[in-house]
Amino acid sequence: MTAAPSPLFSPLWYRVADLKPRLRSHAQIHRHVFRGQLWYVLQDHTSGRFHRFSPATYLIIGLMDGERSLQDIWHLAAGELGDDCPTQDECIHLLTRLHGADVLHCDVPPDIAEVSERSGSLRRRRMLASIRSPLAIRIPLIDPDRFLTATMPLVRPLFSWLALMLWLGLVGFGILLAGMHWPEFTANISDRVLAADNLLLLWLVFPFVKAFHELGHGYATKVWGGEVHEMGIMFLVLMPVPYVEASASSAFPEKRKRAMVGAAGILVEMPLAAIAMWVWTEAEPGLVRAIAYNVVLIAGISTLLFNG
Repeated sequence: MTAAPSPLFSPLWYRVADLKPRLRSHAQIHRHVFRGQLWYVLQDHTSGRFHRFSPATYLIIGLMDGERSLQDIWHLAAGELGDDCPTQDECIHLLTRLHGADVLHCDVPPDIAEVSERSGSLRRRRMLASIRSPLAIRIPLIDPDRFLTATMPLVRPLFSWLALMLWLGLVGFGILLAGMHWPEFTANISDRVLAADNLLLLWLVFPFVKAFHELGHGYATKVWGGEVHEMGIMFLVLMPVPYVEASASSAFPEKRKRAMVGAAGILVEMPLAAIAMWVWTEAEPGLVRAIAYNVVLIAGISTLLFNG
């Protein structure tokens, strides 16, 4: 038995038909292709949230210019989309969704109390999310966007074909060294790693390695035009780990760029592991060699196992 189609008209339409909605200035729409299908992603620059819509819904949103009434918008969409036009109930749901996300402006007096309540509700949801995940608590500390922008001229050459060739050479050299010294490197590895003095050193080295990892995500986001406004500390199983909020990359239309931002942390750690492997093979037994050993473990083996 097939489900009955949704009715085209809504008994509640008269309540919203005369509204003249438009998107707020902090909302921006990007065209994306996900798995061969066309979608449109609405980015809210104020809250950092993203909302995905179908092309039919995008057409309706695109007609929201503050001049047309919702009734006019629906009639224009029906003429353009035909049988694919959303029903009036679906348009009301879209209006509710955009209003709840605080990206819609209508020709009605703003309810300051409601706006304040929505803002407070968002903060409470974020706080509750941290409480529900006590082993992964995030503490925002700084806005790194200006720092990343100021240092971009130094980092931008690393996003080039020449840098890729150098990266392949360095990582390949590190893999070659690891293969040559693998028996020595892995001999009695569990006792060496779990020794009390090495656990302390591992706890100290881990945040520094992950700081480079997170900066990789941040710079990759910046180099393609995104903004990075949050950096802080995340307590991952009680271990302090830096993090960077690079969700702005979700707005990049090209899948390749979104994938590169996601992989940037690994791409940064692999050459660190290669350099540390070289230091470990050349250094005398002592603190420097122990630090290099732990960097290889963190930036090489653990990164490939978990992040990869």
